This record gives sequence, structure tokens and C-alpha cells, in this order.
Amino acid sequence: MTTDAYRVARAAGCLEATFAVAVGMNLAEAVWDPGGAGWGAARAAATVLFTVALVAYLVLRVLRWRRARSGRP
Repeated sequence: MTTDAYRVARAAGCLEATFAVAVGMNLAEAVWDPGGAGWGAARAAATVLFTVALVAYLVLRVLRWRRARSGRP
């Protein structure tokens, strides 16, 4: 595996983890109706982390695809 593949795999792992947190928070909200500033801050933090992980994963995949397509190592 190349360094790029490790970076993509690490980004995929972060994306999976943040997705699991977001799903867990949605399940908690479906069963129990939490509220308050703490819950709002946790939801905002989860949203930001998921968005950053998704963008990082997509950018790394596109860069790896372009590099493989151009034939550069």
C-alpha cells in the first residue's frame, strides 16, 4: 500500500467513526429528547467533524484518482 492509500484509508476510518457518532446521536434523540446548550454544542461539533471527514475523504479520493490516471507514482 502506498502513502496515498494509507491516507485514504485513514480518512475513511475517520468518516466511519464520525458517521457512527452521528447515527448514535440521532438514535439517542429519537428515543430520548435531549436538549440544552450541551446537546446543541455536541450536535454542532458532530456536524462539523462529519463534514470535515467527508470533505477530506472526497478530496483524497479525487487526488488519488487523478494521480493514478495521469500515471504519476
